[in-house]
Amino acid sequence: METIGIITAMPQECEAVLRLIEQRNCSDLGPYRCYHFRLLDRECWLLASGMGIVRAAQAARALVDAASPQLLVSVGIAGAVNADLEIGDVVVSGKSCMLDNGLAGPFQPLAHLSEAAWQATERALQPGGAKVYPGIAVSTHGGQLVQPQPVQFTNPILEMETAGIAGVAAEHGIPLLSLRAISDGPGAPIPFDLEKMMDEQDNLRTGEIIKTILGHPKMLPQLVQMVRNSRRAADNAAITLVAALSQPGPVIAP
Repeated sequence: METIGIITAMPQECEAVLRLIEQRNCSDLGPYRCYHFRLLDRECWLLASGMGIVRAAQAARALVDAASPQLLVSVGIAGAVNADLEIGDVVVSGKSCMLDNGLAGPFQPLAHLSEAAWQATERALQPGGAKVYPGIAVSTHGGQLVQPQPVQFTNPILEMETAGIAGVAAEHGIPLLSLRAISDGPGAPIPFDLEKMMDEQDNLRTGEIIKTILGHPKMLPQLVQMVRNSRRAADNAAITLVAALSQPGPVIAP
């Protein structure tokens, strides 16, 4: 039986997947709460790593050591760099890289969906009006700007985990699939500087966030909308995951 290791950053992203799964069980995997369920004849292991590249890599190593998966999946929400992508659209990244001081590092090739899996995701997202696109996952610490590189960057998205998982996947020769739905972007930006709201370990500075909100009460409607957008994105990422992995031969290795 094929085993798939699925990593989300936040519990909300994990819960979005679990809402689509009727039968599952759970166990402790070191510091993680790990959920187990089947899609077709595949045994899926799902956990939330916490935010950031380091935590994502640690979770990937835990899954590899415990389950020896034949596929790893990075799933959750991300920010759009360009205005072409709408809130809720899903990007299947063909490459990942790390962003350092605004410049992209080496590219790591990722797995992509088979034609049948791609079509299944399109059908699953259609009722909500979202679409699926190919793109590139750019991992960063908080919010950074991507320098224009039009040839290399097709539908770039900003997130904080995939590059960490990609490093572990490459070490063990395991393909990695990245499925990320858009929660923010030029048309619906995060209403504060995310990088300033995080410490060196990629923990949110809750006190700093509260201080910022109290100092800018007009920000509240934007925060409410941000929460709604994030919920929609997490749901669409989960829909894509389940639709794709419910197809025979859903993934093509790079």
